[in-house]
This record gives sequence, structure tokens and C-alpha cells, in this order.
Amino acid sequence: MSDGSIPGINPGPSADSAGNTQDIEVMTFHGDQYMIPALHVFGKCHLISEFEKISFIGEGSFGAVYKAKEKQTSKIVALKKLKFQKEESIPRSFPREANILQTLKHDNVIKFLGVAVGRSFDRNHRQAFLVVIYEIFVTYIILEFCPYELSKVTDDELARIEINHAHIKCIMYQLFYGLKYLHENFILHRDLNVNNILFTENGILRIAGFGNCRPTSKDDLTPNPVSRGYSAPELLFGATKYSTAIDIWSAGCIFAELLLKRPLFKSDSDNNMISKLVDLLGSPNETRWPGFSHLPLTEKYELRAQPYNRLTFKFNNQPPTCIALLHKIFLYDPNRRITAGKCLVNSYFIDRPTACTPESLVALLKKPDEI
Repeated sequence: MSDGSIPGINPGPSADSAGNTQDIEVMTFHGDQYMIPALHVFGKCHLISEFEKISFIGEGSFGAVYKAKEKQTSKIVALKKLKFQKEESIPRSFPREANILQTLKHDNVIKFLGVAVGRSFDRNHRQAFLVVIYEIFVTYIILEFCPYELSKVTDDELARIEINHAHIKCIMYQLFYGLKYLHENFILHRDLNVNNILFTENGILRIAGFGNCRPTSKDDLTPNPVSRGYSAPELLFGATKYSTAIDIWSAGCIFAELLLKRPLFKSDSDNNMISKLVDLLGSPNETRWPGFSHLPLTEKYELRAQPYNRLTFKFNNQPPTCIALLHKIFLYDPNRRITAGKCLVNSYFIDRPTACTPESLVALLKKPDEI
């Protein structure tokens, strides 16, 4: 037998030597037999050959995502691929992501359906371009398929014109509702952005992209795991102890992007990103942000003196309750930043116009040729 294990599968004795196989399935991978519990730790473990690839959806931070059909049931799913070579260990994020996803049960969180293993969908394509060919083993996380992405709304010119506060309230309320659930269950998402916000065919928002997620901890965490334009200031200044407040900041950046119809912060370097923060919110200091001077990267950047908070000016065409909520989100001090639960009862979501129904979002989310 090969000494490289298949993720989620423990090599076991051959079928001939197995004792009671009532709850055991024997699967063969590359000539090796594996004893698989029928009820796998991540749910029933599937062979990738059980699925038919329909299309390539996109490339995320942790692997490619495909739209696929389960051959037996014709159910449409999303397959998130984690690629590794035979001699490589499985990415550490995989068991954490799968373990966390299988415990999360909420309308606004992507639904985890299981794990599939086998050869890559695009094995032949890759072999045509590789000089040295390695045996390609692949693990896939099986997720529900969501046909719409928030990034398509922010990228589409017609959708940007049509989006209004009723739409934005529906989107942001669902996002904060999902975040409230995650945070109450001690989960940090750590990579919220418009690419990781999906919608079902009925307009129900699903938080996705859990490759960077992890439980909250008092121990040191990875500094700055979030996409730069959605990264909270404590991460930019090198904090390794941080809280759910980083997700609130990222959600605020999504909120602002919907209001402005363009990203709030767009930068190609941390230095430039911090400069834009200072332009908008003023210079961070111990008064605005107790403990700021003790952050690891405080002395790395030369911060110009800028005493003014310009949020109100930036969003001067928005309703007062909207601007007030933005001020509660975009605070340097993470301990003072509003929580997801308090966002849900904020006046912005009570004032007219009220949020539209999720079903009403669908026309906005669809491409023109789909309507």
C-alpha cells in the first residue's frame, strides 16, 4: 500500500482480513483498499467519479470551485477542490474548515454536504502542460450550489444602477444575522468579502468561503488573514490577538461597497491601505484606540497627522441612520466596534424604506439574459 493517505480516509486492512463489515465500506484508490465507515466523520465519503462536472465557477484562496451534478440523484452541488501531491500533507485548513462547516446550521451560512476524493476533474488538461507529471490526488468539500454571487452585483453596471436601500437592507440584515450566529458559536470567519457572499435561487444569503475560518481563541492567531480591502486596522498593524470585531469591519466594507457602488478601500499594498484609512478616519492614536502604540507594526508606518473623521462627508448622500451605523462599524478600537446583534436592531433597518424580501433580490442578482 502507498504511504500517502487520502484526506478523510484512514488506510485499513484489506476486505479479506476485515471482520464485521456491517458499517464498513471498502473503497479502492489507485490499487489500495481503504476501510471507510459508512457514516464518515465528515458525512459519507464520496468518490469524485460519482459527480459530473458542469462548469468551472472560480478560483478561491484555497482552491478551485466547480458546479457539478451528482449522477445518481441529479442534484446540483458545488465542489471546492483542495489539490495536493501524493507526497504532500493535507492543508491544515481542510479538517478545520470541514469540522466547523458540518456543525453550522443556519439559513445564512453555506450548507456542508460532505467530502469527495479521487482524481482531479482537470487531470488530463493539467498533464498536457506539465513537464514532470505527478500523481494528482484531490479532496473536494461538497457544498450546496448557490447560483448568485454578491460580487456580480457590485461588478455589473446595470445592477449598480438599480440597487437601492431596500435591497441593501435585505442583504446586510441577512449578513449580520449570519454573523451573529457565527460569533455566538465562537467562530471567526476571517475572510468576508463580496466574493464570499452567495445567494440561493430564492434570494437567501449564504456566507461562504470558510477556508480561513477558525474558533475564537485567546492564543495568538495568524496576522492579517483577510483580503486587504476588507481588512480591519488591527490586522493591518500586525495584531495576533483579535476578535469577532474583524468580521464586523469586513461586513462594513461590504455595506459601504453597496452604498458607493464601488469598493471603499482598493489598494495594492498595506502601506497604501493604511494611508487610505487615515484619509477617511483620521490618524489612529491612543485616544481613539487605547493600546494602539503597542501593536507590532505601529512603528513600521509613518502616519501623517490627520485629525478629522470624514465618514459623514464620504457618505453625505445617505440617510442619517445609515451614516450613524457606519460610524459604529468603522471604529479603530475593536472593543468599541458594534456587534452583529446590535446591528440587527439598529435604526437603519427600522427606518423606511424597509428591507425588501429575499425573493425581490433575485431580479437584481440575475444576469439580464436570465430574467
